[in-house]
Amino acid sequence: MVADLRPELRTFLLDDDAIFSAVGGARIFPVVLAEGEKRPSLVYNLVSDITDHHMQGPSGLIMARLQLDCWASLQDAAAALDRLVKDRLDGYRGPMGIIEVFGAFSETAWTGYEDAPKLHRSARDYLIHYGER
Repeated sequence: MVADLRPELRTFLLDDDAIFSAVGGARIFPVVLAEGEKRPSLVYNLVSDITDHHMQGPSGLIMARLQLDCWASLQDAAAALDRLVKDRLDGYRGPMGIIEVFGAFSETAWTGYEDAPKLHRSARDYLIHYGER
């Protein structure tokens, strides 16, 4: 059975006391921000994953690109949450629930403002190398 990185990532982030506190212990959402949410929140999205192969077939290794968006009504709050996530995830190697992570690396980062919900975003892509089984 192929392991799903996304719920393990969510749990891994919530296991950090500072992140847990910043998102009220719950505001980490898959794909889209909960409608009407104005408090600091995190949204994760699997952008892509690349499986590895050798001449005998799949190696069992995956490199996943995940986008993590930190949302808040103040730019400083979004940036602070982004720093907490980066401190927790960038350079990590080890267990992430049932998944063995061989390396997690911060890649591209950007900021923005969405007028409709009136929220600031601090976003970052991560490359996470892990074993799929």
